[in-house]
Amino acid sequence: MSDPSSLQQMPYWERAGEVGYGEAMYRCSEVERHIRGRCWQSALDIADTLGVAPGAHVLDLGCGDGAFANAMLAQRYRAVDGLDLAESAIRRAAAEAAGAHVRFRAVDIAAIDYAGLPRYDAAFLMGILHHVKAATPAIVAGLATRTDRVIVLEPNGDHILRKLLELTPSYRSAGEDSFRTREIVDTFAAAGFRTVVHRRMNLCPNFTPGLLYRLLAPLEPRIEASRVLNALCTVNMFGFARSAT
Repeated sequence: MSDPSSLQQMPYWERAGEVGYGEAMYRCSEVERHIRGRCWQSALDIADTLGVAPGAHVLDLGCGDGAFANAMLAQRYRAVDGLDLAESAIRRAAAEAAGAHVRFRAVDIAAIDYAGLPRYDAAFLMGILHHVKAATPAIVAGLATRTDRVIVLEPNGDHILRKLLELTPSYRSAGEDSFRTREIVDTFAAAGFRTVVHRRMNLCPNFTPGLLYRLLAPLEPRIEASRVLNALCTVNMFGFARSAT
């Protein structure tokens, strides 16, 4: 059964699909390039750590408008499948597909029949789980039947400012409800995954104005490297693997 909250978010995501997720989700293009560039590259680096080879068949679950799949996954892997609920986003993704080896399909990711999916060498979940929070345990359990490696990007739900922002109308319209770090780790552990990689990244949230971003960006490497200060980072990234890997 679909997560009702994901259906309530649909007006926001259908509009985002029409205009492009970058346009809908970021204050300025400079911040978009910085955040996406670092997180997307980090996702590929984590996949390398997990042993995902160039000949892999990978899944981008909650692919949105396909920007990550087309710009990054398509350049790295033999076959890429992207699934998302927003039909406008899937249309944009398919129109910009990087090749015949990249395929997109509109599907309710909170109600997938995992038995109908192929076996994947890895799955990427880039900022999707906190939009379908109630369905996340079932999604992770389903993925455990289809892959042994999962790369996850999620907002840092341990960040108090993040949780306060999620009370605002704009965040609520997008269905934002971030996980605490332990919640994510425990959810994947319950499905048989162990945490191989955990990184905290990005001092600047999506809505950061350009001027403030330019002031904060030089501080990011030091803050990310500190076990204490990295609690200020806005993104959690994980690499999970099952025992078979």
